[in-house]
Amino acid sequence: MSGAARRVGLVLVSHSRALAEATETLARQMTGESVAIACAAGAGEGGVELGTDATAIAAALERVCGPAGAVVLMDLGSAILSAETALELVDPELSARTRLTGGPIVEGAVAAAVRAAAGGTVDQVAADARQALAAKIAQLGEGEPPAAAATGSAAIDAATGAATATAGAAAAVAAAATAATAEVATADPSGLHARPAAHLIARAAAFDARITLENVTNGRGPVPTASLIALASLGARRGDVLRVRATGRQAAEAVEAIAAILQREAEAAAPAAIAVSGLAIPVAPGVAIGPLVRLARSLPDVPETTVDDIAAEVERLRRALELAAQDLGNALRGSDILDAHQALLCDPALVDEALSRIERERCNAAWAFCQAIDAAAAIYRQLEDPYLRAREADVHDVGHAVVRALLGGAAGTVPDGPPAVVLVDDLTPSEAARLDAARVLGVIDRRGGPTSHAAILLRAAGIPAVAGAAALVPEAGGARAGLDGATGEVWIDPDPETALAIERRRAVLRASRRPPAARDGRLRLACGRTVELWANVAGPSDARAARDAGALGIGLLRTEMPFLGRLDEPGETEQAALLAETFAVFAGAPIVVRTLDAGGDKALPYLALEAETNPSLGVRGVRLSLARPALLEAQLRAILVAGRGHDVRILIPMVSTAAEVSAVRAALERAHRALAAAGRPHRWPVATGIMVEVPSAALMAERLARQADFFSIGTNDLTQHTLAAERGHARLHELADPAHPAVLRLVRAVVEAGHAAGRPVSVCGEAAGDPDVAPLLVGLGVTQLSMCASAFDAVEDALAGATFAELAAAAEEALAVDEASAARATRAAARRPG
Repeated sequence: MSGAARRVGLVLVSHSRALAEATETLARQMTGESVAIACAAGAGEGGVELGTDATAIAAALERVCGPAGAVVLMDLGSAILSAETALELVDPELSARTRLTGGPIVEGAVAAAVRAAAGGTVDQVAADARQALAAKIAQLGEGEPPAAAATGSAAIDAATGAATATAGAAAAVAAAATAATAEVATADPSGLHARPAAHLIARAAAFDARITLENVTNGRGPVPTASLIALASLGARRGDVLRVRATGRQAAEAVEAIAAILQREAEAAAPAAIAVSGLAIPVAPGVAIGPLVRLARSLPDVPETTVDDIAAEVERLRRALELAAQDLGNALRGSDILDAHQALLCDPALVDEALSRIERERCNAAWAFCQAIDAAAAIYRQLEDPYLRAREADVHDVGHAVVRALLGGAAGTVPDGPPAVVLVDDLTPSEAARLDAARVLGVIDRRGGPTSHAAILLRAAGIPAVAGAAALVPEAGGARAGLDGATGEVWIDPDPETALAIERRRAVLRASRRPPAARDGRLRLACGRTVELWANVAGPSDARAARDAGALGIGLLRTEMPFLGRLDEPGETEQAALLAETFAVFAGAPIVVRTLDAGGDKALPYLALEAETNPSLGVRGVRLSLARPALLEAQLRAILVAGRGHDVRILIPMVSTAAEVSAVRAALERAHRALAAAGRPHRWPVATGIMVEVPSAALMAERLARQADFFSIGTNDLTQHTLAAERGHARLHELADPAHPAVLRLVRAVVEAGHAAGRPVSVCGEAAGDPDVAPLLVGLGVTQLSMCASAFDAVEDALAGATFAELAAAAEEALAVDEASAARATRAAARRPG
């Protein structure tokens, strides 16, 4: 039984589905996934209409009401009647474990969720929901709080349904049990507000002790630490001294833990002048601070009007497509991303659909093309893989260019003024390409992500950037901002002391950067051992940036680029031309080309794959290639033709069995024979290796070495499959960590098998560019690290001055711990002087 199933569940009944879902989000900020919460809100299909539905409430109850029971919160009027009707529709035993409460739906849901997460009974959870307004009413001085005007710990315990004894009985318990006490000053500007209080409650529930908190400053309390309402009644503000007291078997440990939580909250709030600060998604490394400006966008509204002259409107659209191609070509010139954009502008699935709408519905060209764009974007939006899902921004980028060509407007620009940090919602590739690094200190994208084409362009331009910062940065922004694109830290309106610290961090980073000319792709450890730095690239522009940064070679060339953002299959000649352009950048250097890594959760639109129940474990990578032999052999022929005169090697993705390697080798032989028969010059022979991304491949590496010429460990998927944690899942970010000892053990197994068979072993996943993990990989015997070129400096810094013996010792420590966080901590061992 899951943790959530052992706790009281919550059902949110509202006339508005948006209100219920927002309330659930707020509650989960306090409890995460530890409490089962279901929304039974709205009416009609999808709950889009205002109203309530008894059958939907009954279904929600059946989902969340386990042995501990469930509490139902309702907004108003018929919601109550619908909830009562729902109780008549469900099994009587389930109904008996359910409580309907008159508590306010928003405040009540937060209080109830926190109490449920702490292990409260169904009656205690319902009572907390009912009393959710008490602290607010008391603070505003609006009279007696509902159901209880009394103060003090006994009244609070009664209001929250806790089984608290009288003061005399409590004293007797304290005398008979171990007791511990500590006092901590509250430094958070907001005092003991909901989020830290929820954290405190969850931590307190883990101890075998009765814990209370008292506000020494204003004399309120003590109150139990099991209730958000009780803690709110303390009215703890900044500067108030809180006394933590516990009795019971784990009293000392409980007090120490709670005091530590309060202290950490105080330390985190120290720079009081920072309006907003926190962690976003790291996108492009670098530190920036300066004025904050919004990217100025000028996109006209698209009218839903009809036209009389269909032929003229068709001609308007065709002309707009040509103008958009010129506009995007000017912005993205020299970038491999341009190819995907240009392909979209002539894609039949878009253009023909728009033309058909004009002829069928007599709608204007802008409206017709926007409808086609929305349909195409929806395909990407539904994909599970975050890299492919990020391509939705490319589709909209093309749509915006066509709309501007039809209706006017201007591409996103940075307002005139001094160099600044730019705030934007979903930066598009063409906008990113137009940013001038001389005027843009950094970028804070309130949405977006690290795998978007805009992110790729920012990294190539050396502009520090973070994404996914909507929760940290209000839409209005601020006057000044700072960011660290490597850590994800964001500061809005930092105080002078914080601003100085950011400036110092930026200066240290700049001083530590080595000129590319000083790097030859080989990093020498203090003992003389060499570690090779290779680059992961997606096309010519990435390759140029990697070559300029001093990469030894291309460790991973993702060949998905010609396939992305289009609904038709690129031809063999087109593929060969694109590959040749990238190969030319690294002429004379080793180039590892991965065959198409698609399928399953990377369902490229034109492949027309069937939906799968579990796409990450479905027909993807080599499985898809072998299922589509014509697709595979066309790509292999393109690689061989483009690879003539280059040190090209072929890499097979998602291998799980030796039979798959044999099958691809056979396809490669057929591709070679076909080219030879046609008299077409090409690369031959060619080394063929495998991606180790599946635990079976790591465990069978010794036998796979008989088929593979080299191993490349893809830590992204290997981590995902080893820990059963989807790498793109927002709530599993901490679990999906390549530093986990289980992943490191598999890496060691592959290295040992590779060395025994004389097969080179590299790592090309994100872990290779992670300064905490790279030293552990080297310590395990990995000699080639392939990463984004912008990560070279950080990895070199992490390995600087270390010997292999020290790194190996750190790796052994990492293999012996239980968690990824502890494994990352052993990085310190790699930094100790010899």
